[in-house]
Amino acid sequence: MPLLDLILAGTVLVTAVLAVLAPRRDAAASAFLIFGVLLALLWARLEAPDIALAEAALGGGVAGALLVDALHSRRPPQPQAASSWAARITGAAAGAALLAALLIGVRAVPQARAPLAEEAYARIPVSGVEHPVTAVLLNYRSYDTLLEIAVLAVAALGAAALAQGHRPVVRSRPAVRGLALVLLPVLLLLAAWLLVAGTSQPGGAFQAGALLGAALVIAHLAGIGLARPQGLAGLAWTLAGLLSFLALAAGTAVFGAGWLVLDPAWAPGAILAIEAILAVSIGAGLALIFLSNSASLQQNGPAGEPGRAAEAEPPAGAPS
Repeated sequence: MPLLDLILAGTVLVTAVLAVLAPRRDAAASAFLIFGVLLALLWARLEAPDIALAEAALGGGVAGALLVDALHSRRPPQPQAASSWAARITGAAAGAALLAALLIGVRAVPQARAPLAEEAYARIPVSGVEHPVTAVLLNYRSYDTLLEIAVLAVAALGAAALAQGHRPVVRSRPAVRGLALVLLPVLLLLAAWLLVAGTSQPGGAFQAGALLGAALVIAHLAGIGLARPQGLAGLAWTLAGLLSFLALAAGTAVFGAGWLVLDPAWAPGAILAIEAILAVSIGAGLALIFLSNSASLQQNGPAGEPGRAAEAEPPAGAPS
């Protein structure tokens, strides 16, 4: 393995540990941002551009929004409770067990190359797209993509339920709003390009959705209320991708050749349409999780401390 790859892999491990162990929220968000960028470079070194793009969008876009929020809502340092040695030993033992399981799993993978790649390339002309990764995600193994969208929808619904209907309070600063005015058009254009480009080259719904989610979070931090995917509208946008996917599956099962079996005659249009809906749904789901977590922290505070919502907006009639 080249020295560069060894250094990159070691740096990824170090930043991952720092992101978990950092006592302050802004320091943890900064480490996580660096971790995402390094991980994207690592995937690029492994010649997996689609995963590298997704990781760059999540690790750079969403984690960058987390960092902005952490700095924007930074609170005075709170006394940290000393963690017990039992908790540290348990965590270290669990990490060692997980590492051993991963090493065993990697060694169990057969070294011989499976013929699936050749079969996938051979059937690209009837898949409806020109890029093999998109063909796998939305044609050959669309069940996996359907389940992934279902997991994201359930996570977003759970986060919204835990927020208990509270809305995060934002006091926009001029610097944040100015940064948003520069970043939002770039993120939206890049998301649209990744969505359309996914049919013939690296890109697609997941990468575009991650950038869209980051754009929604940045717009929220800038005080743009219409960009907050909350309430019934937020839930509707979050569930739109899953419901559209299920509708496509039901339609192909009743009127087509089988469950999620796409006819080559209309597969290109169907894949592009479902990818567009999925991108919006993924972006809304990621932003909904972020906003719900922010609302919960403001309402309850970390570790049960009083939140900032009451401090930021006193009740009507209360003395200021």
